[in-house]
Amino acid sequence: MADDDPFADLGETLEDEPDDEPQDTDEVSEPETTKETSTQDSVEPRDPITDTAFSYEAAKQRPFYAREATIEDFDSWLKYELERELNQQGYQNIVVREMTDALLRTVVEEDLVDEVAERFGQARESASSESDE
Repeated sequence: MADDDPFADLGETLEDEPDDEPQDTDEVSEPETTKETSTQDSVEPRDPITDTAFSYEAAKQRPFYAREATIEDFDSWLKYELERELNQQGYQNIVVREMTDALLRTVVEEDLVDEVAERFGQARESASSESDE
């Protein structure tokens, strides 16, 4: 991580992978090509396969709290399921911030309130029954 990264010390929480680096470290970046000047302000077109959706600076890191087992399951799912699926679809330079953003947008946009509330209730019931034993 760069020395100017305000969240550099938070990377320790993700032991197995950098917190926001491209997952494919074998890839070598290509040298920049010279842009042709035109009468209009030319903006280099973005390639959705290789270019990230938003910059690191545009992201806001927020802590969340969950049980260790849940976090381990989530990290495993993110790395081995979602990232693999994105790779199979041809995406490159996959970063954690984009996968997390897509996940949060899915929960909100797909209106998963009932499903989340059900999981919440299941956890409460499970904790209650464990304390009764």
